[in-house]
This record gives sequence, C-alpha cells and structure tokens, in this order.
Amino acid sequence: MVRSKIKITGIKARFYDLLVNLATGFRYGKLVKEVTAKMNIAEGVGLIDLGGGTGKNAKLFARLAGNSGKIVLVDIGKTMLKKAGRRLKKYKNCEIVSADILKPLKFNGFDMVFISFIMHGLEIQERSALMKNVSKLLKRGGHLFILDYNQFDMKKLNPIAGYLFTHFECELAAEFIKWDAERFLRSYKFGKFEKWYWHDKKIRLLRAEKL
Repeated sequence: MVRSKIKITGIKARFYDLLVNLATGFRYGKLVKEVTAKMNIAEGVGLIDLGGGTGKNAKLFARLAGNSGKIVLVDIGKTMLKKAGRRLKKYKNCEIVSADILKPLKFNGFDMVFISFIMHGLEIQERSALMKNVSKLLKRGGHLFILDYNQFDMKKLNPIAGYLFTHFECELAAEFIKWDAERFLRSYKFGKFEKWYWHDKKIRLLRAEKL
C-alpha cells in the first residue's frame, strides 16, 4: 500500500497548480506571498528549493534575490520540471535540477533551504535522509524553512475539513500532524526556531537555523 501522495504524476502533475488553487479555495497564491515575506529574502541570497515543483515559489524567490542571487529548484517529476522551466525561463538567477532530494546533491554553501509540503509525505527514514542533505547544503548560520501542516488534533476538525484531510491526504500526513519537528531538527544541530501560522494554525512555516 502506498502511504505517500507527494510524488505527483500524470494528469495531476499537468494540472497541479489548478488543483492546489481549488484545494485552498484559490488562496494558495496569497499564502505563498505571505510566506515569502516572512522569509526576508535579501538581494544576493543563495536559496535552494527542494521539491520545488512547478516553480511558483521559486519565481517569487528569484525576484527578491536579484541578479546577484542564486535560486536552485530541485525536483524529480518530469512534468513539474517542464512547467518550472517555462515559468522561470526569463530568470537568469535560477537553475533547475532534476534530482532525488533524498539522495546526496552536488551543491553546498546556501543561505536558505526551502521545503514546501514535502515532509508530511515522507517516512521517518526519508525525513532523516532529507535532513542529512539539508545539513550539507546549508552554510553555518543558514536557515531552513519548512512550510507544511502544523501539529493539530484531527478529531477537532469540522466535518468537511476532516473528510477532505482523511480522503485526499496521504496516510503519512495523519502521522505527521502528531510529529515533533523541532525535537527531530535539534538532532541535526538546528535551533533558534521561529514559527508563523495560517488557516487557523493548521499550516505552519517553521524556520530553523543551522548551528
């Protein structure tokens, strides 16, 4: 049985942006802009977007990083990468890489790592593999940003939200909302955490500094 739904292929990949907009009541664009504002991306920053999909987030990052910055989007989905290529074509400070984010990457020395709605679809051992990568990618004092579900009690969701989460999210997501991310990240020498919340505290941006 497949416990994860984060690898998007086929028709879902082709219409991914539309599906995300529908699922969020056409509020995803607003969320991404607010998240990006919290990240304080300065001109000249080096940022790698792991599992960056169609490049919607990377486009905003590229505008803020400017010509002296460097944005790298990493994904493994051919359809997603093709869409990202079209979206980011005019941004010379962007590089698009086809690679598995759970395997060692050739990069290092980044100021920021961004991971959006990937962690909840990973098994524990996969989260560990990802954090080993992140530790190598980030320079000391650099920041990891994880945008994903916050911890919450699924029993307290309203009936509609509960039904959608149960039937459309993966099995691993139900485990993720009980997971202590900060404790996990401390074991990889991250600290100085800061958090921001959206959608009645169901979605969280977690910032962690590499110590």
